Amino acid sequence: MNEKNKPVLILTCEHASNKLPASFKRAVPARVLKTHRAYDIGAVQVFRKLVKFAKPEFYSEGKFSRLFIDLNRTITNKSAFSDYLRDNTKAKAQATAYWTEYRTAIEKFVESALKPSSPNLSKQAAKAAPSVVHLGIHSFTPELNGKVRNTAIGILYDPRRPQERAYANVIKAEIKRLYPAMKVRFNYPYKGTTDGLTTTLRKKFGPRYVGIEIEINQKFFL
Repeated sequence: MNEKNKPVLILTCEHASNKLPASFKRAVPARVLKTHRAYDIGAVQVFRKLVKFAKPEFYSEGKFSRLFIDLNRTITNKSAFSDYLRDNTKAKAQATAYWTEYRTAIEKFVESALKPSSPNLSKQAAKAAPSVVHLGIHSFTPELNGKVRNTAIGILYDPRRPQERAYANVIKAEIKRLYPAMKVRFNYPYKGTTDGLTTTLRKKFGPRYVGIEIEINQKFFL
C-alpha cells in the first residue's frame, strides 16, 4: 500500500469508566457502579494496550459511566440516559454537554483526515485517497438475562459495506492465527448496524469511513 494512501487509524473506548461527576456520585448505588451496567469491564485495559502498540493517529476514551450518559448512543435514543439520571434536568444538561464534546472531537478529526488534499481531485484520485479505520473497543457480560453468550470476541460491522467486511475478515483471521482455539463471531452479541457511534459516523462520512466495534467477553477479566 502506498504510504500516502495508508488508512488513518482511530481507537475509541466509549464505556471505559464507571465514574460519575462529583455532583452526581450519590445518584447511582456504589454496588451498581461496580457492574457491567455501569461500564465495559476490562475494555479500557485492552484499549490502552492497543493505543500503546498501534500508535493511532487519534484515540479517545470516555471518562464517565454510561449511567451518566451513553456515549455510544445518539442523544435522542431513550437509552442514552439511564433511569438514575433521566429525570434530573441539571444532570441531563451536563451529560448532554459532555456527550457533545466527546462526539464533536471525534467527528472533527475524521472530517479533517478525510478532507482531500486538493478540491480538484478526480473521482479516481478521490477513491484512492486515504480512508479512516475506526476500532471501537467494548466488552460484554458473559451472561445476560439467564442466557450465556457463546463467544470470546465479537466483531461488529455493516455487512453491506465492502471495506468493513474486508477489515472484519482480516481482524478475525489475525485473532484466529494468534489464538486458534478462541471463538470469534461476526455481529455478535450485537448487530453492527444498531444505533451507535460507528453507525452515526458511517452516515455522516460515507464509504471512506470504516467503523468496526470489537466486543470482548468479560469472562477474561472477571
